[in-house]
Amino acid sequence: MAKPFTPARLALAIALAFPLHAMADTAARVEFTSGDVRALAADGSSRVLARGAQVGSGDTVDTGSGRAQMRFTDGSLVSLQPQTQFRIDQYAFAGKPTEDRGFFSLIKGGLRTITGLVGKGNRSNYKLTTSVATIGIRGTEFSVVYGNSINVTTGDGAVDVCNGGGCLTVSDGQSAYVADQSTPPVITEVKTDLPPPPPSNSGNLTPPQGDDTFLVSENRSEGGGLDVLDGYAGGLQSGDGYYVYGQYVDQYGGYGGDVMLDSATASFEGNALVSASNSNGDIQASSVAEAHQDGIIGWGRWTSGSCSGEFDCAGDTLLDVHYIAGRPTPDLAALGGASGTYSLSGYTTPTTTGGASGGAVSGSMTADFSAYTLSVGMNVTVSATTFGLTGSGSINSGTAAFSGSFSNCSGCSFSPPSGSFHGFFAGAGAERAGMVYTFDSGIGGINKVSGAAVFTQTSLGLGN
Repeated sequence: MAKPFTPARLALAIALAFPLHAMADTAARVEFTSGDVRALAADGSSRVLARGAQVGSGDTVDTGSGRAQMRFTDGSLVSLQPQTQFRIDQYAFAGKPTEDRGFFSLIKGGLRTITGLVGKGNRSNYKLTTSVATIGIRGTEFSVVYGNSINVTTGDGAVDVCNGGGCLTVSDGQSAYVADQSTPPVITEVKTDLPPPPPSNSGNLTPPQGDDTFLVSENRSEGGGLDVLDGYAGGLQSGDGYYVYGQYVDQYGGYGGDVMLDSATASFEGNALVSASNSNGDIQASSVAEAHQDGIIGWGRWTSGSCSGEFDCAGDTLLDVHYIAGRPTPDLAALGGASGTYSLSGYTTPTTTGGASGGAVSGSMTADFSAYTLSVGMNVTVSATTFGLTGSGSINSGTAAFSGSFSNCSGCSFSPPSGSFHGFFAGAGAERAGMVYTFDSGIGGINKVSGAAVFTQTSLGLGN
């Protein structure tokens, strides 16, 4: 699976996980902890931190031998290593770039952070201070280890590392070393060493099972980077507010159709979506063939299922149901008209009505959140044939849903091809785009091809 996480996408609108009218003295919510993690308030009082606890300006978080991850109200994430002390010196976020502040101190230890909205409009409003150097941002993800010296590695974007000896810009993938407060920072080949937590069955995070596994206490992508779950430290949970879109074949061997449930109640067992319902009806799995999720969006395939209510499929047995499920991006307008690029990060094995076996899928997507249009390109392999699909569509700015059609299909016998897709953006900052698709190859033995695909945002055109 392609790397599902490029942190620059969080530079916008993940803050929507918190209402803008959040209490002024609440800076962050603790996403999870392991071990005895405590907060020392400015008045000297101490309290134990667990998932769901709140921290604010003046609090110093001390992980002791444990770990912690916090989500700030501007959408930023801070993951603290063992033996770390991290102080929130001054924090304010109300969506006003000239007034927002994010000033922090790393007293000792190590952290990885993904910055949010604070500092985007005015870089001087964000600062991470140590006794050796000060780190400013340009919109990024970075890691820091601090003892008597500091080591900084930028995962995405850039940071400015400054002290009495001068300033150094550390760009995407680079690392810097600062010996002391008067020695200029220098680029180094040595990366920050933030070892992942050991696998464990304890703690307050339950890792998803199956092929999408996260380590306890810190969610990480396959590349080892910090991953972000959309409101749940243990992955998608059964509940309300989901979009569930499906593409199916009917019981009579026909071409079937699609079913879309908005504002749905979804039920999950492990990684698998097993049912979904709203006021129009419901769909239920009879047999699950594959199931995946990354905490923001889920995708999979039912070998068979049932449908009831006001949907066209009501009363039918559904075969090869490809689905996507997740909570939609609440406010695309908050992306400020940016353009996002996406790469394929997950898919279901394509199925066909001709009995041919499906294979690998690759692809990319671009989304214009100003014109609310998108384009998609995919390579779908079935048996020994790879179909190259390109298409375009429109985005509903109010619902974060999108739909479109394929305008070209290399390998298909039809020109233009007969095919379409529909889906939605998920995550507070549209970090994911999921869709179900279908197209008619026009080739005997393959015929109609269907599947589900998930794309992860790799960049968001924020401007300067």
